[in-house]
Amino acid sequence: MEPVAKIRSYESKDDKEIRFLIAKSAMEGLASANIKTIFNGVSIAIWLLSSYFMIQLMDWWPKPHEGAWTWLSLILPLGCSAVPIVVFSEWNNRPHFEALSQRILHGPDMFGLLDYYAKSPASGLWILEFSGRLIGFVAIDASPDSEIVQLQAAPKANKTKTKRKTAETAVIRHIYVDEQFRPTNIQKDLIEFALQKTFTADSTVVRVKATSTPLRDYAEKALIGLGFKFEGVSETLGLLRWKVNIRVLTREDWKNRQSSDSE
Repeated sequence: MEPVAKIRSYESKDDKEIRFLIAKSAMEGLASANIKTIFNGVSIAIWLLSSYFMIQLMDWWPKPHEGAWTWLSLILPLGCSAVPIVVFSEWNNRPHFEALSQRILHGPDMFGLLDYYAKSPASGLWILEFSGRLIGFVAIDASPDSEIVQLQAAPKANKTKTKRKTAETAVIRHIYVDEQFRPTNIQKDLIEFALQKTFTADSTVVRVKATSTPLRDYAEKALIGLGFKFEGVSETLGLLRWKVNIRVLTREDWKNRQSSDSE
């Protein structure tokens, strides 16, 4: 039997794995930020200059008349000069992503995923499975608390049943797809499925907001491909101050895209 991909709603049994992947997705931009910082033109120039001065100072220039193996003497200065740049990049980039991770992990949904995404019929946390394995998820918050970023303490338990309410602005709180499946652009299908559920569940939803960054380009490209338009910059991240972009898809734009796709 061929492996099958399917999208289903979040269940309590997924809690531990989803929380781990939410934390992982919050930090995954760090590796990209470090790579981009290390291979930045300024970093490369500093690396080459420091390597040159070390070779010159220690007289480690290759001596061809002694054999080709003398070129190996360049490995040590080139490697040693790169280490401070790698450490400097990590040291300066990490605090930005740790702060971002803490904000996400203290979001209003993290105190009870199942109950939180039941607060509005247009909210949902959808799981992407491939051959029975969890490979991704997307969460859209259409509750009245959708634009709350962080809670300092767990909300008080409310034993009385409250009416499910929906906000005009829904927010994509989480997007994640396993690295090996990203080249297939399956993240676009996953987000598109979630948008369909949100916009059709409650006509109150007028727009869906999301944040994206080039440090997680697979998610950003998927949002742009689905018609999300740039609205502004919410903050910057890392040593090179990468922008965290706010993107919006209105119900009207979503309907127009649905119509054009069906033609």
